[in-house]
Amino acid sequence: MKKMLLALCALAAALSLAACGGAPASGQAPASQPASGPASGSASEPASGPASEAAADYTAYTLQFDVPPDFAQMEEPPEGVSAMFQTADGSSINLVIYDNDGSLASDVTQDAIVSLLEGSLEQMSVEAQVLDPVFETGKLGGVCPYYRIDYTVVMGDVVMGQTMLGINADRAYTFTFTDMTGDWGQIFADAVASITPVAQ
Repeated sequence: MKKMLLALCALAAALSLAACGGAPASGQAPASQPASGPASGSASEPASGPASEAAADYTAYTLQFDVPPDFAQMEEPPEGVSAMFQTADGSSINLVIYDNDGSLASDVTQDAIVSLLEGSLEQMSVEAQVLDPVFETGKLGGVCPYYRIDYTVVMGDVVMGQTMLGINADRAYTFTFTDMTGDWGQIFADAVASITPVAQ
């Protein structure tokens, strides 16, 4: 199980680089650290409110989100992962942050992401299937270009749900939510909904 989770972390990091482009952010902490204590109500609104879509400069925003209370931050996340939050059953939230390279998350396609997922799993010699992908793109808060894909991964007798979001802001962020038991659907939905662009 641990080997599988590390493979998924490596997969998330590889997909982040391929889907949002860029190189790992150099030696800097995220401009806005995710909340790691008990999650409280809703995420705060951007200080000056989102700009109109035509005038918005997504690089003027950082992201914040609420970490579910049962998820503890790992002191040393796997290589390539900026922050990882895990619960006792192995479910996790991975955050990978890269410098922007000018490519937009909203330009990513479902076929490209599914091909990357399947190709990365094959390269890791993991026999797995990616099933039932549901894909969308847009602008988070009317400002930050994003893609989102929800899918199921089947590895042998293990079935897990994953949600991945790539978002352009001051840097390129990729969030990967992995549900190992099927018990975290609503909790993850709330965490995803709490991801908020905040004007710097």
